[in-house]
Amino acid sequence: MITIEDIYGINNTDLFTFHDSIRVQKGDYDYYYREIDYPESDSISWSDLSPVNYTSKKTRLLDLKETLKEVDIFLISKYTQFGDYDDSCMVERSNYKLFMEDYKEEKGIFGIYGGYGSSGIAISIRYLLDPLNEDKADEIIEILNGLNSYPVIDDEDVSNMEYDAFIESLDSYAIRDCSSLLANQFLIEVYDFNEDKLKEILLESNRNLDYDAYKIEAGGGCYIDTKRLIEKVTLNQYTDCLIDFELKGEI
Repeated sequence: MITIEDIYGINNTDLFTFHDSIRVQKGDYDYYYREIDYPESDSISWSDLSPVNYTSKKTRLLDLKETLKEVDIFLISKYTQFGDYDDSCMVERSNYKLFMEDYKEEKGIFGIYGGYGSSGIAISIRYLLDPLNEDKADEIIEILNGLNSYPVIDDEDVSNMEYDAFIESLDSYAIRDCSSLLANQFLIEVYDFNEDKLKEILLESNRNLDYDAYKIEAGGGCYIDTKRLIEKVTLNQYTDCLIDFELKGEI
């Protein structure tokens, strides 16, 4: 049986209460706001969450139990939070994705959304304490405790997501940037080229490097070192991608 002590002992988590006002329309021009202390949908806004701050460490657990008598409290792991402008990487995004794939249908699990791509997972403590949810609660607590020992649910999924981000950045800008670098390097005036062909050559070039020419930055963005990415590309490979070009001089 799950106890509040089991939940209280999970490190790298924060506690929040929830409050929102729902606009209820009574007529064409008449409405009122209904206050709620528990989410009525499967996703909630960061703005509707308030941190639970207990001033005294000695009474914190007792205060937590007292608060739960009045309203639910939501547990949020730091390892499933991310945003566009924080220090998160692909690890938190992968953890979020995998956790929600397994538990998003549970009534006590809520996705959190906010500005600048900020996301997270809120877990109802009352849900975890409910004996009817004991099996799922055991799994969830094991996952959260496990993240404190090793902060990744699945290394392979992280690697796949990082590679997908690399491909996205490659398609977004790096193929054209690499073509410009290669054109300057080989003294070629390029008017048109086959992006798909060059993409395959760049992927092969990356595979032949000692280490990848890309890295995931804070906030989840992918940086590509285009100069390193073209290191293994030969003149013959590059000209094979070109549709319309002329040589500017001897290489």
